[in-house]
Amino acid sequence: MPTLVSQIYHAAQSAPQQRAILFEDTEITYDSLVNAVKKLAGGLVELGIEQGDRVAILLPNLPHFCISYYAIMAAAAIAVPLNFMQDAKELEHQLKDSGAKILIVWQSFLQALPALHTTSTDIELLVLGPRVFKGCQSLTHIITHSTPLPVEPAISDSDIAVINYTSGIADEAMGAALTHAAIAFNATTCIEMFKITPQEKLIAVLPLFHPLGQTLVMHASLAANSTLVILPRFKPSEVIETVQKHSVTFMPAVPGMFRALLTVQGEHLEMPSLKYCMCYGGHLADEILFEFENRFAVKIFKAYGLTEAGPLVSSARISRDRKSDSAGLPLMGVELQIRDNAGRILFPNQSGEIFVKSPSVMQGYWGQPKETERRLQDGWLATGDVGYLDLDHYLFIQERKDDIIIKGGFSIHPREVENVILEHSAVEEVAVIGIPDQIHGAEVKAFVVLAKGASLAEDELFTYCQNFLPVYKCPRFIERVASLPKSPTGRVLKRSLRQKTTKQSHEPVK
Repeated sequence: MPTLVSQIYHAAQSAPQQRAILFEDTEITYDSLVNAVKKLAGGLVELGIEQGDRVAILLPNLPHFCISYYAIMAAAAIAVPLNFMQDAKELEHQLKDSGAKILIVWQSFLQALPALHTTSTDIELLVLGPRVFKGCQSLTHIITHSTPLPVEPAISDSDIAVINYTSGIADEAMGAALTHAAIAFNATTCIEMFKITPQEKLIAVLPLFHPLGQTLVMHASLAANSTLVILPRFKPSEVIETVQKHSVTFMPAVPGMFRALLTVQGEHLEMPSLKYCMCYGGHLADEILFEFENRFAVKIFKAYGLTEAGPLVSSARISRDRKSDSAGLPLMGVELQIRDNAGRILFPNQSGEIFVKSPSVMQGYWGQPKETERRLQDGWLATGDVGYLDLDHYLFIQERKDDIIIKGGFSIHPREVENVILEHSAVEEVAVIGIPDQIHGAEVKAFVVLAKGASLAEDELFTYCQNFLPVYKCPRFIERVASLPKSPTGRVLKRSLRQKTTKQSHEPVK
């Protein structure tokens, strides 16, 4: 399978004036995109970048993100996209862990990392913005003035293309190393599955540093010779305006984005050009799905994946029936197994850990051989997620394995408790975790975000839950919070909540 860079180069040859990227009032053709990629690749080589070197990207959703990403690959180096919403400590860990030689960074983000431009001598900084700090170089200047690399990169399918860092699974983020073959497979499969043609327009409301933003939005769009519409930030009203302005046809998003779009008030909010939406990265309640579909006359296809799997694993299909609460069918070329704790393969409708075998699965965690060995077993990826396959091979996600609460020998699935609590009119969001208990081994605790203007008595939620759940599943501890910690795709980071609770004392509500 040709690499993504080769596919984009081919797109520029076959339709050089086709619009590749739309950003605000800027249009970039495929010919211009590839020329910029080749020039930056040449500039990176001139700066000493060699095959296999790591180059980090700390940029918001801008055309320069795409140019930088593919230029790194064209220089036969490894891209390391970083989450700009992380704090300085996390970013500095990932730069050190990856061994990045160059950081391509937005000027405003660099101000939050003073150590990089005052004391660090190991990383070369290419800054995007009008102000370039002493000792740094201008990214725009390099793109404009470098000699382009004249030929396609000499890279093989098995070479590592990108290191994507995970969140919420360990004390420090680990980098999932994905090969050129892996990311090309996942992107090409998405193109075929959602029938993405050169006439389509895909909108990037997801951050491009996230694996799904890369694979299903950026890679799939540009490899298919279609048009990528980039939004610098997610603002619901701007999303609707942009979809209308550019006749966007496909929008992958996360549950919180679909909920937010439903809150937009006013006239002329239709998005008639949209053919399909995809929901990834958390649970989307059926009532939200149906309300969105009815208001905007478009279908939402639920999907499942994880960074280590490339990321997409399963999705509802255009040509197949959807099932409530299902994450759809495995992608073409993807195998799934459900295993118990002893490693035995389970029958349909039996719950266990989800294992994935796919050409898009990571090669391993960068510099973490023990963790790699733990998660990759004979070619299968242990996802850490619990679910089941029904008789039709539809996948249902139930819980993170680490999130299941074992109380007095009983297993409690937090999602079941959360679904009950969310039915309470005073609750906007909730996350349920287990906390240590000397008698039962664990107790149930709920972190609750109240709806705007709502109030909740101290024991009201516990009493409410007793109407729908066995007493042992009802939360004995309830903490009201202003917000829940989340990943870039909106997944609640329960590991962070558990770390927080270890430092607290607790008083039960009953």
